[in-house]
Amino acid sequence: MSENDQGQQFEQGAQPPATPPGPPTPPPPTAPIPPPVAANTSGTGGPVPEEIKGWNWGAFWLNWIWGIGNNVWIALLAFCLPLIWHIVLGVKGNEWAWQHRQFDSVEQFKQTQAVWSKWGWIIGLAIVAFWALGMIIQ
Repeated sequence: MSENDQGQQFEQGAQPPATPPGPPTPPPPTAPIPPPVAANTSGTGGPVPEEIKGWNWGAFWLNWIWGIGNNVWIALLAFCLPLIWHIVLGVKGNEWAWQHRQFDSVEQFKQTQAVWSKWGWIIGLAIVAFWALGMIIQ
């Protein structure tokens, strides 16, 4: 067959000769999958990260004020059950604050609650000092 005959054959719909099979082509490399990032569930009532669970001094000392600031309205029960509710808020405060208020990150949450704790201690100790002074003066 001449070159002209082959050209006419391809023009008429004939297939070109197949290339000999070789080793399979490896798939393209894939990028490594990053580890899953924990979703920020703050303000959604969702799960609470383990690293923020624990005692909350701001909730203990400032109870109902802390509750309003963190959208934890159940803290208003401190008016009905003062001592008991101070302890409950100290124990559950971090979890409730995380679930009821939106935070950008766990770190921001910790910083915010540290400020509440600082002011709680300042005000709490001032109240105790005035109470002790009142007991001495009587």
